[in-house]
Parts: sequence; structure tokens; C-alpha cells
Amino acid sequence: MLTHRCLDPQDPYAEREVRVAFEWAADRPRLIAALDEHEADILPDLVEVQCDDLRREIVAARLVSDASIPARAAIRLP
Repeated sequence: MLTHRCLDPQDPYAEREVRVAFEWAADRPRLIAALDEHEADILPDLVEVQCDDLRREIVAARLVSDASIPARAAIRLP
């Protein structure tokens, strides 16, 4: 199980983060849990749009890290 720190989708000021546990399935992240600063899982409380935001953050972080690998840097997404 992988984890990534994302902005807390429930924080309107974008000052807090959540630790998102996920796994890759069908080339996209499948969210398992989103733990707040108290280690409470907020994933069940999120609406689908907020979950999509977390997925986008995870994918964006992967694209940035993959760009540092020369063989993958040649692949550019729109």
C-alpha cells in the first residue's frame, strides 16, 4: 500500500493535509483511506468530487517524479 500527502479536501483554506493510502489499479489510484492529523479516516465523508481531487494530486505527483526519469521524460501529456 502506497501513501501520499495531499491537501485536505475538507479544508477551505488549503492549510491542512491528509495522508492518503492508495494502490494502483487500472493505471489510476484506488483510494483506500485518507487520514487527517488525528489519524481519523475521512474518506467515507468525502463526496466523489473531493476523491477525484485526491486522485488528481496523486497522479500529478507521479507525473512530476516520472519526468525525472529520462526514458519517460519524452512522453508529454496535454
